[in-house]
Amino acid sequence: MEGNSYHAKFPLGGYSPLHLMAEHFSSTCWVEIQGAAAGDPAVRDRFARRYAPVIRAYLGARWNRDRRSQEIEDAVQDVFVELFKAGGALQRVDSEASGGFRGFLYGITRNVALRVEQNQGRRREVEMVTGFSQVTPGPSDGDLAQVFDRAWAKSVMKDAWEVLEERSAAAGETGRRRLALLRARTEDGKPIRDIAVEWQADPDFLHDEYAAARKEFKKALRQVVEYHVPGAKDRVDQECQRLLEILRSE
Repeated sequence: MEGNSYHAKFPLGGYSPLHLMAEHFSSTCWVEIQGAAAGDPAVRDRFARRYAPVIRAYLGARWNRDRRSQEIEDAVQDVFVELFKAGGALQRVDSEASGGFRGFLYGITRNVALRVEQNQGRRREVEMVTGFSQVTPGPSDGDLAQVFDRAWAKSVMKDAWEVLEERSAAAGETGRRRLALLRARTEDGKPIRDIAVEWQADPDFLHDEYAAARKEFKKALRQVVEYHVPGAKDRVDQECQRLLEILRSE
């Protein structure tokens, strides 16, 4: 906004220390939305840190051919101004609305982008007399919705990993070993047999440990998803599956 950076308006210090991650996801996003709408600085900072990467990914994809990075950051800030201002969007959000908070945030982000484009369009009409050429059309709304959903899925998975890290640390050596095994399989793509040789461990034992680690990750993922989609078990299960399918399709 008017040259101010997102960080200047909403400083990003002090986001959820790892040992508090699970605690933050013990309620629902609607509880934190109420705190952010009421002006709680800590909640607003946590809120901004959680959702800024999702908003930035959408705007970056929408404007990748005709916006500089600072303009994108200014628009990210505009979204949070729209959310946090007195009488702003967070005070009007409906917890029963279709699409939940994800759909709500997508709508606000898209509206801010359209407003920026409309303002830019009016400036272009004036600049046309100097030989300004129109920008090539960007991605479709459908493509942009997919970009937003992928960024949302990555954000949820990141939070789930951090919750699992906290729980694994609290579980001692067994928890740390299972976390390392899960990372070796999912992030490094190592087969159990290779890990068994590297760790000098029994493959059957590692298969059992891997199954336990996956179960613990799913539990952490469910907690984060329940934060965003409070309600019936089947809704949470469907959202977990949807997020996993989005990331597999990349």
